[in-house]
Amino acid sequence: MTDAELADRIARRKDDLGPSLCILGHHYQRDEVIRFADFTGDSLKLSQLAASQDQARHIVFCGVHFMAESADILSDDDKGVYLPNMRAGCPMADMADDQAVAAALVEIGTMSDGPVVPISYVNSSATVKALTGRAGGACCTSSNVRNVFAWALAPRSAGGGGAKRILAVPDQHLARNTALAMGYAPEALAMYDPALPAGGLTGDDVARATVVLWKGHCYVHQLFTAEHVRAARQEHPAIRVIVHPECPREVVALADASGSTEQIIRAVASGQDQDRWAIGTESHLVHRLARRHERMVIRVLSEGAAHCAQMARIDLRHLLWVLDNLAEGIPVNQVTVPADVAADARTALQRMIDIKAVDGLTPTG
Repeated sequence: MTDAELADRIARRKDDLGPSLCILGHHYQRDEVIRFADFTGDSLKLSQLAASQDQARHIVFCGVHFMAESADILSDDDKGVYLPNMRAGCPMADMADDQAVAAALVEIGTMSDGPVVPISYVNSSATVKALTGRAGGACCTSSNVRNVFAWALAPRSAGGGGAKRILAVPDQHLARNTALAMGYAPEALAMYDPALPAGGLTGDDVARATVVLWKGHCYVHQLFTAEHVRAARQEHPAIRVIVHPECPREVVALADASGSTEQIIRAVASGQDQDRWAIGTESHLVHRLARRHERMVIRVLSEGAAHCAQMARIDLRHLLWVLDNLAEGIPVNQVTVPADVAADARTALQRMIDIKAVDGLTPTG
């Protein structure tokens, strides 16, 4: 089938399934798929929207695997969550499994003079989220990570997590940029490498650290370099450079500000006096912003495309295949988190949901 034929068939299937179907599209999704989304947003927003649907019983998540897991965790049992292509994963989420994180908590704990509380980025597996919940920690998003860190380090008597130290899993850059923005010195950060005994840390390393970083990263945001920022400013000195906090520290430090996808979208929409932007995040979102704000010049920070190849595994053929089967009453590619794992993961997610996000960008430099 041609793309036009696929699109026509998908539209007809949406009509056939009616209000029983809800299609979710992540901001990084390709345009030909996003056009069929009933809602677009970041992973947490979409998972919450999935849970809030009264009529929909079929949630088709056009994202990656951990997102579909979160939607299933937060949704009622009478809803089914489907991922059009099960090969759409997240390499960063795969950089931390629950057994490795459990071992890290033990190893760091033996060298710590106080409680170590895990903070797991929402970009993590259901089993890591569950371990986080059991260990008294919380999940975080790139919008509320600063406030989650503050909660974790606050005394239990004040409603906090009571941590002496945080183990931030799995993105080192998000944790580093957040801790430095909160005023912690570089010496207060330590890197845990799960491939090394004791993570490669000594007792002195842990004693100095308030935040222990997990050696993980997003390969898309790691594409951006300090040279990209310098080149953008050389091209147009008045350009405003904003980047995602998953970018390396040297990139964030040279940018004007950093923020989550939702924060970036709001900043551009409210930037009435700013007409040039270089944005360091996934290309599909940046190009969509450029089309939405035609009076502005909006470009990807790097010269080449910064595409999430895993997100791109969701295409029209996979989407139609799932809808065809749902129309026939045959669920395929359903993502189901076991009840015991979901219960503990829900605890970590609920702590995250209860902690307010930061609305604006974080100034850098």
